[in-house]
Amino acid sequence: MLQFNLARRTGLARCQGVLLVVLLLLGGNARGVGSELPQLGEDARINIERETRIGESVYAKLMQKGLIETDPLLDRYVNDLGFRLLAGIENRVRDYRFFIVRDDAVNAFALPGGFIGVNRGLINKALNQHQLASVLAHEVAHVELRHGLDLMQKGRSVSNAAVLAMLAGLLLGGVDSQVGAAVVYGSAAASQQALVNFTRENEYEADRVGVELLHNAGFDTRGMVEFFRIMAALSGSSELGNIEYLRTHPVNENRIGEAIARVRKRDSGTDQVDDFLLFKDYLEYVSRDHLPDQGSEYLRALAAMQASDYRRADRMLSSLYELDSENIWYGIAYAENLERLGRENDAELVYRRQLDIFPGDYALSLRLLSLLKHTGQNQAALLLARKLENRYPERQQVYFELSEIYQALQKPALRMMAEAEFHRINGNRKQAIKLYEQILASGEADIATESKAREKRLQLLEN
Repeated sequence: MLQFNLARRTGLARCQGVLLVVLLLLGGNARGVGSELPQLGEDARINIERETRIGESVYAKLMQKGLIETDPLLDRYVNDLGFRLLAGIENRVRDYRFFIVRDDAVNAFALPGGFIGVNRGLINKALNQHQLASVLAHEVAHVELRHGLDLMQKGRSVSNAAVLAMLAGLLLGGVDSQVGAAVVYGSAAASQQALVNFTRENEYEADRVGVELLHNAGFDTRGMVEFFRIMAALSGSSELGNIEYLRTHPVNENRIGEAIARVRKRDSGTDQVDDFLLFKDYLEYVSRDHLPDQGSEYLRALAAMQASDYRRADRMLSSLYELDSENIWYGIAYAENLERLGRENDAELVYRRQLDIFPGDYALSLRLLSLLKHTGQNQAALLLARKLENRYPERQQVYFELSEIYQALQKPALRMMAEAEFHRINGNRKQAIKLYEQILASGEADIATESKAREKRLQLLEN
């Protein structure tokens, strides 16, 4: 039976940074991150496909170690921001992925291939969606301008191992490695002995392109200046030791001044609804074991639910939901609390009403799917899960849900197929191949399932 554990809680200790370096360098099979990196001494013509493989490999290892926030509602929000920015890029060739890192250090980074990570700690410093979007826009700009690849091609004497050690340390915001900065766009170490750093021109160029992306997406471009000022204020505080972002993206008055000059030339007005504060509240809810009974009405309701005071949470959340029944943050929290109260039918009704407003939404669909499984509606759950599989074929959670449904329906071959797909997406190639082979040897699979297993196995063996 597939075991699936999504660790949610607490910041990362410094020692975990060292552990991740070891895991990245030594863990897994020979086709890990290191084997995908080009030899930096060669005339490196790194195409998009190879660049993406590097990013995918590191992202998969981060996911395996529970360092990426997987809550679908939080993931939905940060990707909505990111893809609004991408809409303004003509002839885009990268499939971007935006994600939250479970780390309270203030940092953001981009992996090769367009994997943009933002730490929980940085999100907590931002005050609105425009400020967070400015950070994402800056990182996207580094990727689109190929700053990291240009630096990679200059780092001819840097070994793959040094590159990986640098990468792991910067992702966790816990190490000042001295070599290999080129792999992580916008995340070079501050040491004078570092082989390469992003130049002032790189940072200013990324700011300029970032402002364009913000403006074209309808964000308030003043958010970039505002966030610069927040970072500048932190640079003089006792928190500086935890502000990795300032070491990799130094903020000074000249940079702030240039940003102000660019923003003033634009109409920065925007009337878009901003759910950023609800997003931050929910991030606190999934990240902390004990929320204090303070803050917004929504956060206090989440704290009451976390404290098992479901009746009090119901009074608060029902009022918020009645006030705005089209708000997904209120709807999901309200329905979740109804489940805790044992009112499954009412919870299902809320989920379905929300899905009428947001058809096919991944976060809502997963909540409804979990409820259907819990109440024994396995055929209805299977129907919904198959729709999710068609719509989101590379989401590992979908295959976890399918494996449990097939287990309940006593369909062992299909359960193994779902487990194999889960492991394939999670980067566990050996386990996926093993399961495909078990399906082929079982004699219990139908022709279609056997054919799919044979094809998937062959693909993994060839790649």
